[in-house]
Amino acid sequence: MTALVWFRQDLRLADNDALNAATHNHQQVVAVVCLSEQQWQAHDWAPIKRDLYERQLNYLSAALAEKGIPLHTLTLDNFSQAPKAIHDFATKHEISALYANREYPLDELRRDRAVDAWMSEHDIDCHWFDSNVLVPPGAVKPKTSAFYQKFTPFYKAWKAYIAEQGIAPPQQIKTSGQSVSTQKIELTGDKRDASAWAGSEDAVRQRLRRYMDEQVADYDRLRDSPSQDATSRLSPFFELGVIAPRAVARLLQQQSPDFPHGLNKGADTWLSELAWREFYQHLMVHVPRLSMGKAFIEYSDEFPWRSSSADFKRWREGKTGYPIVDAGMRQLNHEGWMHNRVRMIVANFLVKDLHLDWRLGERYFMQHLIDGSFPANNGGWQWSASTGTDAAPYFRVFNPTRQSEQVDPEGRYIRKWVKELKDVPTKYIHSPHSYLKAKGESGAGSSTENYPQPMVDHKEARDYFIATFKGLKK
Repeated sequence: MTALVWFRQDLRLADNDALNAATHNHQQVVAVVCLSEQQWQAHDWAPIKRDLYERQLNYLSAALAEKGIPLHTLTLDNFSQAPKAIHDFATKHEISALYANREYPLDELRRDRAVDAWMSEHDIDCHWFDSNVLVPPGAVKPKTSAFYQKFTPFYKAWKAYIAEQGIAPPQQIKTSGQSVSTQKIELTGDKRDASAWAGSEDAVRQRLRRYMDEQVADYDRLRDSPSQDATSRLSPFFELGVIAPRAVARLLQQQSPDFPHGLNKGADTWLSELAWREFYQHLMVHVPRLSMGKAFIEYSDEFPWRSSSADFKRWREGKTGYPIVDAGMRQLNHEGWMHNRVRMIVANFLVKDLHLDWRLGERYFMQHLIDGSFPANNGGWQWSASTGTDAAPYFRVFNPTRQSEQVDPEGRYIRKWVKELKDVPTKYIHSPHSYLKAKGESGAGSSTENYPQPMVDHKEARDYFIATFKGLKK
């Protein structure tokens, strides 16, 4: 009988437990992917992410064909159609078993439970795996509760689990020997060219190896500098599952015989970012309301958020009058990506300076980011808004000018993205308005008209946010 491997956001051959098990347990294997346009719209997939997904699907199709495994597509409106569609496909192809890697947000969990139940009713075995994480949800927990609510103890337990379990060696996918032809997979809906990012699985893994060999040692020192190309920019491939966390772990293991301990500071900090990613995925399983637009800290849902489409528009367009915020938003709109430190700054500004609902920003990020990950994006926004687990305390409010001075002291990142400020001296780049005003009054140019005044007084906004949140807490 034939096995069916259901690909979702695990578009790889290496370290894919579902694919590996299927090829070793069955003589014949076929693969399927469900294209759910309406569901992607409901989940706010960015056009650039959708284009990258299409490109990576075609790379995957070609790689599977070399192993004698055809990749079929099923077009669905939404997840609710998956059980019947997959069952009908399985019946047509005489499938005896389904193999897939788990996903953890609520809609995906419900979809998979429904598929499992439907297939079981028709005597088709389902096999589920966790090869998209190093530590499966539920594998680590404190003695007094079902899950960790703070990152630091989670990270300690996460590393202990990895140290105890070890890292599995690379797998060899069995080849069926049959000849398979491929057809180009095309997604419908809005797409934005992601060709500058796309690459085969082998090419992406080479990028990972180069980063580990050449740059990761400096990650802790340079990661908060947006003007330097010091981060890996591999997040889109983690999101689509082109890279498995296990592949990262093996490369880091080469740097320390005591892995996951004993790494240099840069590599250890990079590993902690991988743990943050998994921490937020675990929370999706344990706290379903996070998938329903709710805050982790329930009383914070009562915060009296302002409603101002005009202010939200200025934030979206990078016209707030705060250079580092505007640079970040313009990078996002232009590239479909933003430096992680700047993501924190612009998020903090939307919530704690403008007092606009964090869910507005969360959705805007998902609609534009090539690496938009629901668990990580939700976790990051709730961290900034002080509404989530292990979030920044409500009284921690970023000063956007001071943040700018710290992360972009020479103003290189600002000048790259805020062209109106390209000639502003470094002395004034983080708060350029007095300089621009003097320049405008001297008749030397029109910069004062082109770059807006700050749309809010930071100190007043900060005081209001803290007082209001404190009142809610009481």
